[in-house]
Amino acid sequence: MHPNPSNPHNKVKRTVPLMPQGSKLLLVATMIALYPTLSTVAYASTTDNLAISSSAKPDKIIKLKEIKKKYQRLLVGERNIASAMSVIGPTQIKHASSAESIYSLLKQTPSVNEYQQNVGPGTPVLTVRGVRMSQLAQTLDGIPMTDLLSGGQGAYLNNNVGTIISNGQISGIHVYPGVAPPDRGGFATVGGTVSYTTKTPPEKRYADIFTKIGSFSTDTYGFDASTGKIPDTDGLRIYTRLSQTQTDGYIQNTPARYTDFLFTAIKPYDYGLSKVTGTVIYNTAHGYLISAPNAVAQLDKYGIFYNYPLSESSTFQRNQYLTAILGDSTYINSHLVIGAKAFFIHKHSYLAGYLDPKYIAKDYPYQVNFNNPYSGYGALAPTTASPGVIPHTYDPVAVFGSYPAGEAAQINYGGSNTIGIAPKINIFLPHNDITIGGLVAQQTAGPGGGSYFYGSLDMPKIYGYNSYGDPSGKSQRTVYSGYVSDKINLINNKLHIEPGVTLTGVSTSNYVPANLYGSPPNAYTLSNYDKEILPYLGLSYDITHNVIAYASYGKGARFAPVADYLLGPSGSTTLAPGPETVNAYEAGLRYVGKHLYLNFDGFLQNMHGMFSFYTNYLTGLSKYANVGEEQMKGLEFAGKYEINPEWTVSGHVSYTNAQYMNSFSANVTPFEGQYGYVFAGDPLASVPNWLAGLRVGYHQHNFHAALIESYTGPQVTTYDLPPTESNPLLQDATTPNPGVKLAPYFLTNLQASYKVPIHKDHLSSVTVSLNIDNLLDNHYYLHYYQSYKEYAFAGVGNPYAEAYPGMPRFIELGLSGRFS
Repeated sequence: MHPNPSNPHNKVKRTVPLMPQGSKLLLVATMIALYPTLSTVAYASTTDNLAISSSAKPDKIIKLKEIKKKYQRLLVGERNIASAMSVIGPTQIKHASSAESIYSLLKQTPSVNEYQQNVGPGTPVLTVRGVRMSQLAQTLDGIPMTDLLSGGQGAYLNNNVGTIISNGQISGIHVYPGVAPPDRGGFATVGGTVSYTTKTPPEKRYADIFTKIGSFSTDTYGFDASTGKIPDTDGLRIYTRLSQTQTDGYIQNTPARYTDFLFTAIKPYDYGLSKVTGTVIYNTAHGYLISAPNAVAQLDKYGIFYNYPLSESSTFQRNQYLTAILGDSTYINSHLVIGAKAFFIHKHSYLAGYLDPKYIAKDYPYQVNFNNPYSGYGALAPTTASPGVIPHTYDPVAVFGSYPAGEAAQINYGGSNTIGIAPKINIFLPHNDITIGGLVAQQTAGPGGGSYFYGSLDMPKIYGYNSYGDPSGKSQRTVYSGYVSDKINLINNKLHIEPGVTLTGVSTSNYVPANLYGSPPNAYTLSNYDKEILPYLGLSYDITHNVIAYASYGKGARFAPVADYLLGPSGSTTLAPGPETVNAYEAGLRYVGKHLYLNFDGFLQNMHGMFSFYTNYLTGLSKYANVGEEQMKGLEFAGKYEINPEWTVSGHVSYTNAQYMNSFSANVTPFEGQYGYVFAGDPLASVPNWLAGLRVGYHQHNFHAALIESYTGPQVTTYDLPPTESNPLLQDATTPNPGVKLAPYFLTNLQASYKVPIHKDHLSSVTVSLNIDNLLDNHYYLHYYQSYKEYAFAGVGNPYAEAYPGMPRFIELGLSGRFS
């Protein structure tokens, strides 16, 4: 779970030929290029030696351990990092159940709160130190996997089912809360970076066939295969994996299906000192989700996992994710390694929502589904084609008898393409290790999407008839970013100074086909250019060989979503909020021993210019501004102890105090599904003060087992101010409710697997696995709040409580066979 650079099992078993004079640094530089983080090297137990072609004419033999010791200043980059960092390794990923996702795995690290709505990657909600998912950077092999136009995976209720990469496609995760050093920070974050690493082709040839059967009719099956080193190709290796998971969901009427495909290849050259890599990922997902939690009164009456039948209420998503990455890392000389990654990401999202008209009524007390047009817009009367109007001649009353019945269903779909390149240069000097890198990327959404409404999901989709969006709309954002980071080693390699700076410019345009709410009446384009200079300074000092003190300061920025751009009152000016920013401070103490790793740190994150908006549903107009101030501060402790070669204990505990520093209109919940007004001094909702986890692992020969315990402390909930408030800003506005907190809960997970050697024909082994998530079958709520029913963009009735339940006990049996 956490980096331990002094892995006691990373022993040298063989020797490696020494290259001619001056080539030791070449070897180490290559090691750095191929294994960019020490924790990856340590946890992979890299005991193999570098293979050097006989044409190098070695003149003597030395041990790889001696090279590591002599050039330790290059290999301890993560050991001496001046920021908090957590690692999730391949073992934790491999043994996770099908119910988990790349986001739920993050709960095994400090200050991370996460929940999801379904088995597998279904509608994740994530915070790190109270900073929500849309404000975090996420990278995949160093490229941005977040949506450049909106942040996070995308806009609200887009791409919420499935992900661009799945558990079975990754080999490791690095979590950098706060502001990471520039070469690890990713694009656009005000509170943390989550870095995912895809699986690389193994050197051994094999093929695995696997299947799992679990609770809630959850079935997983697939295969993966490695070619090993293909003969007569100078080391070309290829790996591929295909898997499919289907589930009925632990909440009633939420079935889902996920299909994941990975193809990756690596081709070394220059005697193995350089390499070309290629990765293609194609994931698809479709499933039903709950757009509005159900009333607690109904859950008490019908059962905690109750949900309306799909014939009465449904929100369905079908998503596609295609990612292609082509990379190169080239050794130039003993001081210089250069590389670059070109990438392409395609996303497509389809959403269909329906609500039985009998629930679209003032006298029905609960909000069943937000994905019907009448709840959000009210009566959409027929319009005619005129300047400034998107016409729809569809008449809900004439076709279905009333506006609620004729606006019971909607279909939205759209997609985006992102293309870019991320170059990188590593310079190795006697006392410095300099990294220069950058990112040039462009994401385009539209034209070609669509938004339609009708009385049923079996609807015509005709622009000008039943459309309430213009498919010719188009938005685009181009990112130009560059950074320089240095690692200066002084005082006999005890003091490490890591200065760096990132300069990012963002050019954005949004073509609006028609201005619905003002002048000019014709189409227009909103455009804007923003830039930010983001400094970073980290210091670490080796007090002893094992004890390291560190401190850092970093500034981060997140650029406004394209949807926040508005036309100014003059009809020609773009009103665009500036970036929201954070000034993050950290200080900590780290112990790194052969069998013990400990880390203790404190943090302070002051967030400025947070995005604020207010929407008047009577006019449809929204106002956006940078007025919010937030502060996160807290303490974190994490550790890992290898008791002996069989037993390992790791754990973490963290305290976070997150609060609003002023009063403003805000997105109040992490999923951004509730917005309203917050007051100075209010705590952030859905951010537990206390989080903790403990993992006890056992491994001997072919048997693996782990017991994982997690604790999620009380969380502040939300409630809606009454519709009778005299201030229109506060009418029906959601706000934090410190007086009502979500109850804390413990979860216990059990993992076990046993590999049975076979060695018959081509079948070398069979592995049997068992996963039990929520072993004690605790019943608990993940999300809870009080609100009014929304009816035609207004709060009606009496306030009531709504909630999402957490997953009950999930049992899964697995079987896999390895052929070699």
